[in-house]
Amino acid sequence: MRKIILIIAAVQIAFAASMTLDDCIKTAEKNNLGVQISGSDREISRHSLIDARNRFFDLTGKGSYSFYADDDENKNTTLSASAGVEGRLSPLLLHNYKYSKLSDKNSEITYESVRNEIRYTIINSFFQVLISSEKLKLQRDISEYSQKKFDEAQLKYSMGNISKSDLLSFEVSKSSDVIDLKAAESGLKKSKQNLIHYMNAELNPDELELIYEPAAITAETFSETELFDEALKNNPDVSVQRNYLSMQELSLKMEYDNYLPSLTGSLGYEYSKYDDMYNDIMSRTSDGIVGRLGLSMNITYSGLNGIDKGKVSVKKSRLQLDNQTESVKNEIRLKLLELENQKNNLELAGKHVELAKENLDLADKLFFIGDKSATDYLQARNDFIKAEYNKINAQYNYILSRYDLFNSLGRKP
Repeated sequence: MRKIILIIAAVQIAFAASMTLDDCIKTAEKNNLGVQISGSDREISRHSLIDARNRFFDLTGKGSYSFYADDDENKNTTLSASAGVEGRLSPLLLHNYKYSKLSDKNSEITYESVRNEIRYTIINSFFQVLISSEKLKLQRDISEYSQKKFDEAQLKYSMGNISKSDLLSFEVSKSSDVIDLKAAESGLKKSKQNLIHYMNAELNPDELELIYEPAAITAETFSETELFDEALKNNPDVSVQRNYLSMQELSLKMEYDNYLPSLTGSLGYEYSKYDDMYNDIMSRTSDGIVGRLGLSMNITYSGLNGIDKGKVSVKKSRLQLDNQTESVKNEIRLKLLELENQKNNLELAGKHVELAKENLDLADKLFFIGDKSATDYLQARNDFIKAEYNKINAQYNYILSRYDLFNSLGRKP
């Protein structure tokens, strides 16, 4: 029976879904519904751009045929046909095309912004799974250690070396660690389910295994000025606001376009034939290439209010861009400080673990020779467990702080 269980476990491991951070991000970008919706908006915008471009010209063609007869001696036919290209050129059409290009660019920025958002959602969820996994490993070790110490305590109690109260303390500690172990198992499963949800993938949480090789903590030097320049160039929020300002400026130009002339022109081939069936003199045929050119102007006062409104909109957009720029700069300053803080926390957490381990080893020895009570020993053990938990959190908080900074810069993970 034990061999069968081991074989089943081996098969489950073999079929487990092993995924790196990059795998999770790619899966989310492919399957996430928010990304798909934004991608559809981008496609619609591209078709609108094609439509705006096609407004500069049209292929034209028409034809007709008629037959007339009022008696046997008065019959005639008329055939006419034409084909050609009609072109239109005006400031309004040009600016409308530019506006469609900006709209298309805006949809592209929005699409990348949605992708960027889901990337960092996946990153956070990915590391939450890793944190939960590390805590589960630690809790398993703690539970096994508790069982071992409880067995030792039972032996000491049977030999009369410790009191019933001390034995009960070890039993309570062991039971508490078993409860914490079950909670850690549940927490890991929930974290995996969240990650699977964000990826929109059909996976069983028990089958998901994450692969991650933590990079060494290096002394990184960031230039605040260089980070500002990078953020103002790549940050999605700044890009959207800058593009929106361009659209507002172009809309204002289009308001002025109502007072500018429009030029239309066409070039085509026209053919017509008239045939009197009883009188050759009345029959005639004509064909040839025909060109037309026209200039029109619309002079009204109705658009003046629109121009004033457009000026206010442009001013507002510039202020919003300035506000967004300052907001991003402040965000980067804060995240640089947070990154430095998390790095210090990580170094401090490592020292606390070392100190807590020394205290635990000393408490264990003193308890063994009877110079420490069970309560003192368990307190030292709890301090060590807490220090280990803090170190796990500090490790991943530092990593997430780096990713959070890169997110503000507009860098792709």
